[in-house]
Amino acid sequence: MVAQIFTESNNNDTVTVRLGETFLIKLRDEPAEHLYSKETEHSAHTVWEIKAGRGLKLRGDQFIPDIPDTTAVPGVHEWEYEAIETGSWKIEGKYTIYRFGGEEKYRLDVKVV
Repeated sequence: MVAQIFTESNNNDTVTVRLGETFLIKLRDEPAEHLYSKETEHSAHTVWEIKAGRGLKLRGDQFIPDIPDTTAVPGVHEWEYEAIETGSWKIEGKYTIYRFGGEEKYRLDVKVV
């Protein structure tokens, strides 16, 4: 059972999660953004690069397109984490905007009790 869901509105927030609980991070994503990249290799699943502290274990992630059964449309990317160690941990993400240059950042400070 997922205890909490965090979105763009939680960017730069500090949240509290109990040890053993799982939670979701849901962020808007547009995999087609890679079409504007100069990279020859890229993921077709997400533009987000997400990293989490060692006390948070990634249980799974998925992209849910706004239009079912398509991959090149915007949608929501979900990451499910489990709190496996007490302490204060960071989740940091970067979303490169290839079309216009620049990037978006996401940060969540997670206190596991």
